[in-house]
Amino acid sequence: MKHRRLTFGVMGVLATLSALGGCNIVAPAVILASGPPKRDAVYVLPEDRPTLVFVDDRDNRLPRRSLRMAISDSAQDLLMRSGTVKPEHMIDAKVIATVTSRESATQPMDIQTIARQAQAQIVIYVVPASFRLSSDGQTYDPAADFYIKVLDVTQDKPRLWPEEAQGKAIPIRLTTRASEVPSRAADLVQAEDKLAAECGRVIAELFHRHEIRGRVSEGRPE
Repeated sequence: MKHRRLTFGVMGVLATLSALGGCNIVAPAVILASGPPKRDAVYVLPEDRPTLVFVDDRDNRLPRRSLRMAISDSAQDLLMRSGTVKPEHMIDAKVIATVTSRESATQPMDIQTIARQAQAQIVIYVVPASFRLSSDGQTYDPAADFYIKVLDVTQDKPRLWPEEAQGKAIPIRLTTRASEVPSRAADLVQAEDKLAAECGRVIAELFHRHEIRGRVSEGRPE
């Protein structure tokens, strides 16, 4: 009964606004009734498979090694909270450090070996191309770029998505009210951690339907 009253109430608002004339008045009410605009996943992950978010920064594009885990933690947390990956099928990215501690500097492990030793089957493989807080050393305009693939390491040809061999290019641009780059070391670390967390969010949202948000670019493929 309450649901029916709510429905009639929304319809009444729309009818009243429509009677006032002018599409600019009605449009916000339509958004209110239907909710914020949403965007579909660019790729649907295989279900019920052990899944790992692997941020592989062998070219040291990230200013701190801990940012790899910050990005992974943010992505895997949202993948679980959104129901995209069940908690029992999410491989904690922290196991990567344990696995790679056994590799030598002259013979690094390949992706498949690391994933298999981590007991993963599906890998969201993330390679940073850039990560910065400023484009000119003064203006605070945080941004990052990544290449992303989805791999099934149980297959001889593991790449599931995308078609591009290098991976899908994902640009991330964080909007902020601040105008200058933080000067204190603690503030710089906090800003980097914030950008890393947003990178993880954008990465995870590639794989599930989500609301379009304005505070950070949606990191959509070109």
